Amino acid sequence: MSPTLARFVLCFLQRDRHVLMLLRSNPPNRGLWNGIGGHIEPGETPRAACLREVQEEAGYQLGTVRFAGVLTWSGFEISDGGLYLFTAQAPDGPFRACSEGRLAWVPRRWVWTAPAVVSNLHHVAPAVLGGARPREYYFAYRGDQIVDRAVRSLPEWASPDRPW
Repeated sequence: MSPTLARFVLCFLQRDRHVLMLLRSNPPNRGLWNGIGGHIEPGETPRAACLREVQEEAGYQLGTVRFAGVLTWSGFEISDGGLYLFTAQAPDGPFRACSEGRLAWVPRRWVWTAPAVVSNLHHVAPAVLGGARPREYYFAYRGDQIVDRAVRSLPEWASPDRPW
């Protein structure tokens, strides 16, 4: 995969063994819980995109985020691609309502197992939220079913600080 296909970011904000999740009202993954994220704008770094998306979707101004790897896919409901994964400690205070769906704090373990969570997160979230070193998490789909998955070394192109 080329770095231009990894055009999204996803952030898992944590607070007291809970994760801020978004019940998506838009495709892809409509009706499922996911982290906070979105598109990387032209000329923007993945890290800057993550900080911007967290501000836009939850109202939190973060000073830093931890790069946790990349999630890549093929055969999904949108074209083959990928996203940069990040984690951060959420600042004190409530989140802001989001036009992308409903936000809620949920227990970390729920993210790993709940059927209402985007299915690939069951495989990715324990490592990412556990502080594992950045890796590539690859998923092959047939329809909405995962038919293959792999955890690989981080590709050379996967720099969170290289402009897109």
